[in-house]
Amino acid sequence: MGLRALDLFCGMGGLSWGVQATGAIIPVWAVDKHPPALEIYQKNFPGTYILDLDLSKPAQIKELVEKIQFHDGVDIVIGGSPCRGFTQIRNGQDTKADPHNRLAMKFAEIVRHLEPMMFIYENVPQLASFDAFPQFLSRLRGRGNYQVSYAVVEAANFGTPSRRTRLFVVGFRRDLGQMPVISKGLNIPHSRFWWQRDISDGTIYSSRLQEPWRSQLLDPHDISLVNAEQALSDLPVLNAGETAGRLAYATSPQNAYQKWARHGSRKPDGHVAPRIRPETRERLQAIVPGGNWRDLPESLMYKIPHDPTSGELKRRHYSAYRRLLPEGHSPTVQGHSDFAFHYKYERALTPRELARLMGFPDKFKLGQCYDSVVHAIGNAVPPLVATDIATALLRQAGYLG
Repeated sequence: MGLRALDLFCGMGGLSWGVQATGAIIPVWAVDKHPPALEIYQKNFPGTYILDLDLSKPAQIKELVEKIQFHDGVDIVIGGSPCRGFTQIRNGQDTKADPHNRLAMKFAEIVRHLEPMMFIYENVPQLASFDAFPQFLSRLRGRGNYQVSYAVVEAANFGTPSRRTRLFVVGFRRDLGQMPVISKGLNIPHSRFWWQRDISDGTIYSSRLQEPWRSQLLDPHDISLVNAEQALSDLPVLNAGETAGRLAYATSPQNAYQKWARHGSRKPDGHVAPRIRPETRERLQAIVPGGNWRDLPESLMYKIPHDPTSGELKRRHYSAYRRLLPEGHSPTVQGHSDFAFHYKYERALTPRELARLMGFPDKFKLGQCYDSVVHAIGNAVPPLVATDIATALLRQAGYLG
């Protein structure tokens, strides 16, 4: 039997799926209080004990700890408390007063109670800039009980087709006798994964990656860097408002990533495209792949296209009407449908496409709902990142060759 893991704030199970893929870790316990996410988790981890608990409440932490201790404890604690209090996407709200911030301390408290061999914690990079971060690290270390390291990593460096910077905090129990080192994958600077815009001869977008990384990104046989088209091109063709129905795949696997994603899957679920407004479709038709609202002609910059009396278009933030760049990485996947639109079709992305961009294989079950699944995917940990980091830690600890 493998190492027993507890996943706190488990969501839909990205971190659990990632550590399980090491072949040495079994998610035995999972805790969250968001029923739609737990429903997805249950579909994919039927053998895991799933607890719907509010870890902001001491009584429920006590219940969790006592239950796990009664069942012989765990070897590893993993998890990432809600990032809402730390993220920059806050619309002017007071981040310091957000009660979600205190949940990071609850993770540390549970680690101290259960004394696992190691732990893996994930959150947004902004957490490290908060005054409470040194206290969080101190609580994790205890009285010298754990050697603790932290680092910010970029998911695209681990073969994930989308950008996503995340802070990982990991710890080894003192008896392992060493300081853990966090893998950073290819360790390409985050800024290199953004797109660049060239308007010298018409508007054209391209990846900022330079050689040798650019060749790796475009190589269909190289799974270390994967672009949006490589991630999505084999999925059934859909227009807005359509579902794949009985369709399996549009083509045979076209590259190494698609072969990996389709292993063990006959037909992906969750390939459902939401409806869009006619004016949105018209605007998308005028935007090149990789572009956004800045590329619209003046006639489409009104609330009602071609009607100046309707007033100016209000949606002018960076991601407004943004289309994926097929030969580049997707922007950070968010928990709503319009963070980016398909590079080829005038529609929002399906849950299965979002899962592909986040590094979930097709055998990971999503169901056929839309909003709740998209929200869960946007909050998930990219499994490929979790697998690489956990594998490196297990090797350092002597559990993998």
